[in-house]
Amino acid sequence: MRLHHVRVLGPTGLSTAQTVEVNAEGAEDRDATGLVLSPGWMDLHAHLRDPGFPQKETLLSGATSAAVGGFTHVLAMANTDPVTDRGRQLTDAIALKAVGAVALSDDGRHAIDRAMLGRALEAAAAAGLPVLIHAQAEGLGDDPDAEAVAVTEALDALRDVGGARLHMQHVSTRAAVDLIGAAKSEGLPVTAEATPHHLALSSRDVFALGPHGNVNPPLRSPDDRDALCEALVDGVIDAIATDHAPHELAAKQAGANGFHGFETAVGVVLGLGLDGGTVYRACVSRPREIVGQSLEDEWILIDPDAEWRVDAASFKSRGKNTPFQGRRLRGRVIMTVCRGQVVTERVMQHV
Repeated sequence: MRLHHVRVLGPTGLSTAQTVEVNAEGAEDRDATGLVLSPGWMDLHAHLRDPGFPQKETLLSGATSAAVGGFTHVLAMANTDPVTDRGRQLTDAIALKAVGAVALSDDGRHAIDRAMLGRALEAAAAAGLPVLIHAQAEGLGDDPDAEAVAVTEALDALRDVGGARLHMQHVSTRAAVDLIGAAKSEGLPVTAEATPHHLALSSRDVFALGPHGNVNPPLRSPDDRDALCEALVDGVIDAIATDHAPHELAAKQAGANGFHGFETAVGVVLGLGLDGGTVYRACVSRPREIVGQSLEDEWILIDPDAEWRVDAASFKSRGKNTPFQGRRLRGRVIMTVCRGQVVTERVMQHV
């Protein structure tokens, strides 16, 4: 398939309009004037709920939703039933890597004590895997201090383990940003992610959302949000990850934490006003570098000027729990190509 007059998103931002050939079996050539071709985005942090919670999501519904949202690689967290493993006893990191694991995590919890975290970092280092940390000192609840304490503890453990790599999930506070920035200046091998919702929303949005605004970590102050955006541009925050956390309506009304993330991500991220190089680094290249994945022949075609109103009922995900319901976003994926196949294509309707 030849795309004519398309701009390509790369490390330095957007190219001038050009003709690009994409490996997409059976797809016809087309005029792509005004459209952007990007390598598929990678999500370092998502919950697919399978096995155990099919009312929330399945591998099929989650993978379909991810593709519609522009994600061609997704790291699925382990809060399933049965749980793959949980934090009181170390897994065999080398064996896990041998069967395809790209990272180790005790996602959703920060119940690992300092000594256990040190041993986990040592085991992960021996296997050449990063450790992904949900930074929240559980005894302190979900206040900003709980995040700062957990980040401090994790960085202290990292200092003691040569060859380890630490990744901070869904950073949400200025204090955590400052700690991570200082650690990077020190030369520590630490990376960090922020979610689209923490970059775009703040505690001022929570009241209007009611129980549908519950998420962990919570939406923080406008100052925290601004700090995250600045840190993303500066590279202190390496990547954007959705923390896609689908729930059925009854669970959300009962106060369950988490937001749908896949199908609004492109519109929300493009609405942040980031330069193209930052978007490429945060959504394409850096997530892959963190988990050692190569950039493959997979592409998404984006209409950056498409205005659309979020209607959760149209989501391919079983989780309709979005804080952006009814909001107008600009920018939408219209095609996802993976392994030589067009896996999803949207007929654009400007609504």
